[in-house]
Amino acid sequence: MSPSSEPDLMAIRKSVALIGRLSDGLLRIGPFNLGLDAALSWVPGLGEAYSAGAAAFLIVQGARAGVPVSILAVAAALMGGRTVITAIPIAGAAAADLLTAHRWSARLILAAIDRRIAAGASPRGERASRRWRSPTATTA
Repeated sequence: MSPSSEPDLMAIRKSVALIGRLSDGLLRIGPFNLGLDAALSWVPGLGEAYSAGAAAFLIVQGARAGVPVSILAVAAALMGGRTVITAIPIAGAAAADLLTAHRWSARLILAAIDRRIAAGASPRGERASRRWRSPTATTA
């Protein structure tokens, strides 16, 4: 069951943004962003473990926030492809440093969470004030 209150969604949003920033946005060098994911990709096994753990965290948080499955699938594919690339010795780590898949995925998930928040955070995306009213209710 996804959280329906705005404070719950904001807490999830904050954690997703943090992982996206830590993974791929701690240091900017020219047009490139580097983070923990890039640094750890050079350590065999550790890079893949961090990448998979961060990816799982982002997907679980997105699911908790009620992000559509289609967006979660795209995010998972991006991060899964990036994790697979790091398995290629030397060249894989270098290529993976250029792919900020966790940051991209976090942005997709954040945009979906923002849409839920803007819609009033109800399960169907309806604002609480627009829920069913009695046909006899009058508006002033």
